[in-house]
Amino acid sequence: MAGGSSRAPPPASSHPSGASRAEDVQLGTEESLGPEDSMDITRPGGSSQSGVAKSAAPVSSAAPSPTPGLVSPGGGEAASPDEEEEILPLPPRRAVPRLLLPPGPRRRTPLRAWKVPLTVEEMPPGLLKDAYLAIPVLRRLDAWHRRTRRFPCQVTLPEGVECDLPALLSRDDEAEVLSIAGALAEATGELEFDNLTPVVDSRWVLRPRPFLSGEDPHVFHGQVREEHRLRTTSGYLVHWSRAEFASVPEVKKGPYYPILPGWWESMEVPCGFPARIPLIVAYFASYLRGSGGHRAFAILASNWVVEVARGWYADVCRRGYLWHLPPSLVEGIETLGFPWLCYAEDDRDAEEVLRAIVRLHSRLDWGALAPFLTIFAGPGVG
Repeated sequence: MAGGSSRAPPPASSHPSGASRAEDVQLGTEESLGPEDSMDITRPGGSSQSGVAKSAAPVSSAAPSPTPGLVSPGGGEAASPDEEEEILPLPPRRAVPRLLLPPGPRRRTPLRAWKVPLTVEEMPPGLLKDAYLAIPVLRRLDAWHRRTRRFPCQVTLPEGVECDLPALLSRDDEAEVLSIAGALAEATGELEFDNLTPVVDSRWVLRPRPFLSGEDPHVFHGQVREEHRLRTTSGYLVHWSRAEFASVPEVKKGPYYPILPGWWESMEVPCGFPARIPLIVAYFASYLRGSGGHRAFAILASNWVVEVARGWYADVCRRGYLWHLPPSLVEGIETLGFPWLCYAEDDRDAEEVLRAIVRLHSRLDWGALAPFLTIFAGPGVG
């Protein structure tokens, strides 16, 4: 009909039978199916055309239908999961050759806490045990308890290190003890140096840097005075950790403690000067009981000069005190060198300060100042 009359939908009898309709659906021709029919097939029972849904129901048993709920963006059928694009596996990671990797740090055996024995008899054999066994029985236990109170938290010695003590007094001593042990193990003979003059060389300074840190050395004031009193009154070189020294009878001290070297008097500091005896006296005192020409005495002299330089520099910077030192110590500081002693990344002015201290020390008339120092500070104080 011509005009604006609307076209009537085709009658239900346009398809002779339901079989022909199912055959069209099975063929899946796009010309015979519209968007509405595709939606009905994809979601059976979801359309208002119930006839088409019923005729399409038997088809699901004959041919697999798309997965319910998967609809393409255009409204058509979604792709089956079996028809998805195959995902290729990732290529294996390429191994980095070991030669290109930097060498890792050398692993050390971790230090463990050392269990302090309850009595002297339970200690491992060594010089320290022998020194305590030399104490009379009535005073031995008190002397041992005094040491355990002074060092309650000791740690095991590093692997391969043999020294006079059964354990490290502190974990901070590990690096220096290892360096000293290595240097002593490489000794070629008993007489490497002259016995009369102190040997000061930077290669024998085995304590870690930086040296002139500027910290207050007077925090160890009690230890410094104790060491100074013991070596000036007894003539022995004693580290402050050897608390049993006063209890050992005088006639038995010789095998356990080294006497002062012949050159020590020329490198002695005034009473109260903040410098402690180097660690070699605490851990390897047995090497210092022989001839003064062994390299152990060079290690002692070199590290003693560094200890003196630390205290000298720190007292000037923190307290404004300038101590009077023997010429041998000042010469030892100049021998080690100002740039080498003042190596520190956080303090670039240390070298100039130390040079100024040495210049001022050389220009002062210490003879004229001696009476005033005796009056205000006492005899023997610089």
